[in-house]
Amino acid sequence: MKKLVLILSLLPFAVAARPGHDEHCGGGKPPMHAFGEGHGEMQLPPYLKKLELSDKQEADIKGLLKAEFGDSRSRFDEDHALRAELHALSFSADYNEAKAKALLEKSVAIHQQLALEKSKIDNAIFLLLTAPQQAQLKAEIGKFEH
Repeated sequence: MKKLVLILSLLPFAVAARPGHDEHCGGGKPPMHAFGEGHGEMQLPPYLKKLELSDKQEADIKGLLKAEFGDSRSRFDEDHALRAELHALSFSADYNEAKAKALLEKSVAIHQQLALEKSKIDNAIFLLLTAPQQAQLKAEIGKFEH
């Protein structure tokens, strides 16, 4: 938990150090995290690229992702606002450590919820795969766990 709080406390510096979304996306709209939206169409998670999915599987997975991102978008926006508030607080004469900790605790709670939701959606996608596809996916994921 302490490591997570430390990492989250460094987020404002990481945000300040990289270019804004306008320079990357052209519209100022932040890119969707995780699987997200491509240019007008819901994209499949990268871990599914090597699998030969049926049209029905693709449609079902995109439906799951669309439903998930409809709910998660507001939490992404809320977390972004919290990080901006923490950043502003950090460079303010009104800095208050208790307020900074409260902002970090809210951010941690949002991240925990998003991680839980991502694990649920990953499992729902996994259950839509056939047994051979599940085995192939496990083998691919196993290559990156070291």
